[in-house]
Amino acid sequence: MIYIKNDSRDPYFNTASEEYILENFNGAGQEDIFMLWRNAPCVYLGKNQNAYAEINLAYAEKNGIKVVRRLSGGGCVYHDMGNINFSHFSVVSQGENEEKILNFEYFTKPVIGALRSLGVDAKLAGRNDLLIGDMKFSGNAQYVHKNKAGQKKVLHHGTILFDADMSKLSEVLNADEEKIKSKNVKSVKSRVTNVACHLPESVKMGADGFFDYLEGYFIQKNNCQIRRFDGQDKKNIDFLAGSRYKTSEFIYGANLKYSFENKKRFGFGTVEVRFNVLDSKINGTKICGDFFGEDEIQELEKHFDGLPHDFALIKEKIENIGADIGKFIKGCDAEKLFSVFI
Repeated sequence: MIYIKNDSRDPYFNTASEEYILENFNGAGQEDIFMLWRNAPCVYLGKNQNAYAEINLAYAEKNGIKVVRRLSGGGCVYHDMGNINFSHFSVVSQGENEEKILNFEYFTKPVIGALRSLGVDAKLAGRNDLLIGDMKFSGNAQYVHKNKAGQKKVLHHGTILFDADMSKLSEVLNADEEKIKSKNVKSVKSRVTNVACHLPESVKMGADGFFDYLEGYFIQKNNCQIRRFDGQDKKNIDFLAGSRYKTSEFIYGANLKYSFENKKRFGFGTVEVRFNVLDSKINGTKICGDFFGEDEIQELEKHFDGLPHDFALIKEKIENIGADIGKFIKGCDAEKLFSVFI
């Protein structure tokens, strides 16, 4: 097995690196590849999910939590430096090893083994969750990829909550369900826990120590050959991250169809915003309420039709309108109007 030592904390780089490995790292014949990694604070969306329906985006913006979409399906999870992530890449030959596809037991068994060696009674439960008692500490997902060389590969990746900030996890994954009307896949809420809470008293380690322990455990158990991304690998992954994983089309979903509505009361009156989204673009914007203004509100609405439903781009558009907002909604400014769009 090859172990890739990845020191990046950039969630876009790390997510892009998985696609890069699937496409470019073939190992020696059918050799598996394993990688441990950690992200700066971010929310990690499944490929079929709606960011606006899953995430408290206002909280994410205020707390510097990035929004990232992965290749695999499944639910939405929170990452920070107290969360350890693992990726297992395995070649699947036609008619051989196909039992690995959607075989969560096969890929999570080493993680369970590592935790049990520390005295933690971890187990696989349901389809793809790892539990301690009846509380979840790890969600897992898979993606099947066929690269340019014709190889079919399984990417199995999962999270391990070690000592993640549970207060931020709870807040950022608490989206206002009344704002978004969508038929996309919703995350299933689970009772979650940190592994650190279940370590025996004799075991003293933080997230850094736990990462090192897991790394050593996997390398020793699998007699791994260690590899790092070289300079060209990093350039290629950075390019992939910038051209795909950081784009609003990928993050917010080019194939999603949903509607948005929100209403807020201010001293100058109530403002309500409604619009539809198709292929990540806003259309049919309606801004109404019991406010007053000297210019026709339709002229303000036109600024938003055709704009990507992207948190940052909406904010930029409103800031560019600036003081003119008061001509349409007397007493309103950019900050107040933006708060109704999120």
